Amino acid sequence: MNTPLRAVVVGLRMGEGHVRALTALPEFYHLAAVCDLDDARAREIAERYQAPAAYADYSTLLEREHPEVVVIATPNNSHAAYTQQAVRAGARAICCEKPMAVHPKDARDMVRVCAEHQVPLIINHQRRVGADLLAARQALDEGAIGQVRTIRGICGGDLLSDGTHLLDSLLWLAGDIEAKWVFGQIHREVPPEEIDAERGSGFTRRAGYRFGHPVENGGMAIVELHNGVRLELLTGDLIETGRFYQDYEMIGTLGRLWRSDDGSSPNLFIADRQGGDWDARMNEQWHFKPEPNAEGAAGLWRPVKTVPSYDAITASYRRFAETIHDGTPHPMSGANALRGFEILMAIYESARLRAKVTLPIPQERFPLELMLEEQD
Repeated sequence: MNTPLRAVVVGLRMGEGHVRALTALPEFYHLAAVCDLDDARAREIAERYQAPAAYADYSTLLEREHPEVVVIATPNNSHAAYTQQAVRAGARAICCEKPMAVHPKDARDMVRVCAEHQVPLIINHQRRVGADLLAARQALDEGAIGQVRTIRGICGGDLLSDGTHLLDSLLWLAGDIEAKWVFGQIHREVPPEEIDAERGSGFTRRAGYRFGHPVENGGMAIVELHNGVRLELLTGDLIETGRFYQDYEMIGTLGRLWRSDDGSSPNLFIADRQGGDWDARMNEQWHFKPEPNAEGAAGLWRPVKTVPSYDAITASYRRFAETIHDGTPHPMSGANALRGFEILMAIYESARLRAKVTLPIPQERFPLELMLEEQD
């Protein structure tokens, strides 16, 4: 067995889940240290998970600990700089939280620098390695609904911070195909007197900002892939009433697949000529999804069998150890994440230019920031 990899986690609000996953895999990883600007938080997490050291300064952590694996779970606008700093410090591999960056140039530089130094980079789009999306992808590959024409996705959060999961999942279901063109629109309604001067760095939207960058109230987009499949996206306050935070529907020539939400079981359904005994309706919690009919009553939908649910982040780290040791490709690679990030940026750029745009776009800055500057 290989010696466990020395791992560190920086950013312990989102990062605690990564700490938990790493410590669940002692045969692959040794949690050497944790880091957070809140020193008390860092010391508390270190004690809870028995990490030998806690830091409040990232540079000091890298200098003293010489980690092999660096996990970056800090606010979005710091991901690019922290990734490149870890590469320069000699890290063997990096796992970064989503979205990979804020500006297109930063995301491209992250992938380029890691490739040049042969440092595997993964971005934490863990849904694509979850049991439900693996089952959905297998069903699509086997032709369960014929030729796929359209994949629709709904996300209750903002386009960059949460929509990155949405788009990554849709691309995974579509076979990770490059995009041909994008048409998008957003709306952002923040009274000038309520603009957050601190540009809210936390989870909660504060007057137009979140995670240190501007966010919109709602967005929508059409994306055409090079294989002719179209992706349709709705985010924020433009989603349909009753839909869950992450809701995906795949439409083919012979039927439909519906992945309705993250938490319930079952959450993956098929509608085809065979039919089923479930129908889509609003349940008592005001959620719109397939629900079982009365015993013996025919319906449109039926559940798709999946393997028992498991922690996708832990599963991704198990696969990441294989990537580090023998180069096994990882489905959450930086290259796959960059494909989705470029589409996200193209949605914003389409809204900025009020036009359909082809990829790749030449834009290097976050188009929403440009829109705000141009408005000023």
